[in-house]
Amino acid sequence: MQRKAERSDAAWPVIVSAVLLSGAVAAVVSVAMTRLASPAPRIGGVRLTEIAAEYTTRAASEGTAVEDVRAWGAALEAALDHVAERHSLVLLPARAVAAGAPDVTREVEAALEFLLAGGVMRIEGDGP
Repeated sequence: MQRKAERSDAAWPVIVSAVLLSGAVAAVVSVAMTRLASPAPRIGGVRLTEIAAEYTTRAASEGTAVEDVRAWGAALEAALDHVAERHSLVLLPARAVAAGAPDVTREVEAALEFLLAGGVMRIEGDGP
């Protein structure tokens, strides 16, 4: 009887290792399938230099307050986030984008104007 007890005591590390290994394999397979099933992100371009230069020129001529400049920067960031999420794009400056990527500058400008006018952006629904 003592021999059976020794075998069962020696078998538990093998059983635990097998269970952990099968769990790890299942996790790797599920992550791999999820990544393979999801589409690759698309790239879009935005002419940020043009947007910033236009605002900077206008702000300098009007003597815009620092708080307004900060609000504009926050609104620009929110507009970029909105357009990126709405179209499932990774946005890059237009100079960094190869030919063929969509240019969403006008949509970002429209979203920026909407936000600066006091609008609230949603992915679906209101807003440009």
